[in-house]
Order: sequence, then C-alpha cells, then structure tokens
Amino acid sequence: MIRYDPTHRAVCDDPNPYYAQLRDEAPVFKHPKYAPWFLSRFEDITRALLDLKSHTVTEGTTSMQLLYAPEEQPDHPLEEAIEQIEIGAVAMLDPPVHTRVRAQLNAPFKPGAAEKLEPLARQWVRERLAVGRERGGLDACGDLAGFLSVRIACTILGLPLEDADRYSGWINQLFDHDAIEGPMKGFQAEASAALHLHLIEQILHWRKHDTRLGGLGDVLLYDDFEGRKLHDLEVAFHFSMILIGGTETFPKAGSAAIHRLWQHPDQRAALAADPGLAPAAFNEALRFDMPTQMLGRTVVREMEFHGQTIAPGERLMFLWAAANRDERQFERADEFDISRGMPKILSFGYGAHMCLGAHVARMEGRVLLEELLAAWPNYEVVEADAGRLDNEFFRGFKSLPILAGS
Repeated sequence: MIRYDPTHRAVCDDPNPYYAQLRDEAPVFKHPKYAPWFLSRFEDITRALLDLKSHTVTEGTTSMQLLYAPEEQPDHPLEEAIEQIEIGAVAMLDPPVHTRVRAQLNAPFKPGAAEKLEPLARQWVRERLAVGRERGGLDACGDLAGFLSVRIACTILGLPLEDADRYSGWINQLFDHDAIEGPMKGFQAEASAALHLHLIEQILHWRKHDTRLGGLGDVLLYDDFEGRKLHDLEVAFHFSMILIGGTETFPKAGSAAIHRLWQHPDQRAALAADPGLAPAAFNEALRFDMPTQMLGRTVVREMEFHGQTIAPGERLMFLWAAANRDERQFERADEFDISRGMPKILSFGYGAHMCLGAHVARMEGRVLLEELLAAWPNYEVVEADAGRLDNEFFRGFKSLPILAGS
C-alpha cells in the first residue's frame, strides 16, 4: 500500500522514505484526496517537461493552484483582476509567447550579468558576517542568505533597497503555512494581496513621474510585449514573481548547504581548504535538500507513463525532490557528497521553464559558501534552536542559528 500523502505530517517532516516507495512501486500515482497525478522518477519528469505540446502552465504550477480541485481552492482577494491578465508572469505562459517574453526578461539573469552582481553579493555577505561576529552569531536564513537574496532581487529589478525587508516579510508569510490545514489560508492571501497592491501603487507613481529604475523594472514598465505595453497589474505580477523567485528559495537552499556541511566536518574542511569546491558543494545541497517539493502542469493532450494514461484536463505534478534522490540517476543518492561534482539535477527545473534566475542563484550560493568558510571555517550550528518550514510545497529552515566557532 502506498503511504504517500503530501499534506500528512509525517510526509512533510521527512518525505524521502515516501518518495522512495513512490519511485519503486508507483512512479505515476494518484491519491484520491488530490487532483494531480504525481511523477517521482527523474527520467519520467525530464521526459514530461520536454513534451511542451502535451501540457500547459496557464492553469497554474504550484501546489496551492493545482493540488486541490477548483471548488476547494480559497478565494483570492485579487481573483477578478487576475482573470483579466493576458500576459502574466513568465512562469505561467506557454510557448511561443513564453519564449518571446522570457527573451525580453533574460538579460540580467545571464552568466555575465550574474558575475557583475558578485561584488555586491560579497560585500553584503561580509557585512552580515561581521555583524554576526559582533553579536555572537546570526540566523543563516534571515540574517545571511535571505538578506542577500532579496537585495539581489531588488537590485535586478531596480527596486529601492529600503523596501527589501518589507518584501521579505510578505513573501515569507505567503509560504508559511501548515500543510495539514489544507489550501492557502486567509493570512497568506492577505500577504499576496498586500505585496501586489504595494507594487501597483509604486507602478502608478513611477509611470506618472516617468521614473527610471535602472534595472529590469524599466523593461517591464516601458517596453512593448506582444505589441503593447503591459498594464499595471501585469507589471505587478511580473515584479512579484521575480521577487518571490529570487527571495524565497535561496535562503532554504543556502541554509541547507550550511547545515549539511556542518554535519559533515570533513567535507566542510575540504571546502575551506579549497574554495573551488563551492559550486559543487552548493549543487549537492540543491540536489540533496531541494526546497521546492513539487510543481505541476495541466494536461492538454493525452500522456502515458508506465501504462497509465493521463487525459486532457487532468493535472500532473512533478516531485522534484523525489527525482533528485532517484537511485536510477544518482549513485548513493541518499548520501551527501560534495565530491560528486556537478551532475544534472532538477532543482532549477528543466527545459523551457528552467528557472530564469539559475545563474544568479548559483553565484549567490558560491559566494555565500566561500565567504562563510573564509570568515568562519569552524562555524557551529545551534540545531536545537532551528525552525523549519515543512509543508507540501516547501521544505527547509525558516531559521538556522550559527555561531562563528573557534
């Protein structure tokens, strides 16, 4: 009997044994409580992602959008406005529109652009580590990785850095829910509405005064997309998706890397001695502790996996974290090993919708580990005081206190 239930407390606490059972016994699985079919094997997910003609992202991709039947979804304060959006966030566009819109947004996320952000990233990490040493410690999530990621996202968009912590607060609230409570609750919808309404107010001000932000925000505000300028709500949703994508996941990935290296002092020592291992160390942390558990699609053309037909209109959910532990793809898949190198992983997605900010995130991860190990090579984790966010969509630390060590 398959024991996987994505919102069950035991699964949220540690899904990996359940993922292993799915991969071995039910690689395409339908739970009677939920709308999607779940895929858990690396090869199946990569094959599905390349079959762009068989599914769409326009109906949503997250568990909040796809896990439950439409009649079970909570009302969203901006529901009517959302329905009027034609050119939505790039993650919810299908080709060929997706291809064209993504190309217009891609410049600040290319490898060379990420490299230009590196001095800023180093400066911010060094400053936070210096503050942490004075205080006697810091939170690897909020004080370090989160501080870095939201400011990099703001810099890319051209948003004022004085608003960075406000954005972090809304975004953290948006995803801080208990899976066993079911779909998104009111306080999360309120956070989403507050974020979007704040952005719309800013957009109205910028347009009125012809303000130039000096970043990607200018493209969203003033360039033509598909033959016209984006209207205010469309701009706000693009801003919010880039902020969320750039802010929410990295603190969990970065703190996971810090935690696993602390658990494996020999690997931490190797990284401290050879900073060139930082990209592989961050890649392994992304594979081993991928924060985003699932993202999905709505099927538009019949698909088949392991003899099971999935019909148009049904939903398909990709269990990224399960695929990253697939023994068919990775030797010793349940071992954390930074000497593994840089194998292909699914932590940034795959195919046309691969994460727009992957190069930026890899730069942030490399800088975070290099600077931390240079300044605090023997850091200690106060594991007893750590806080976790474990729901069906996200897993990882909400807070991870660390000390400089001896």
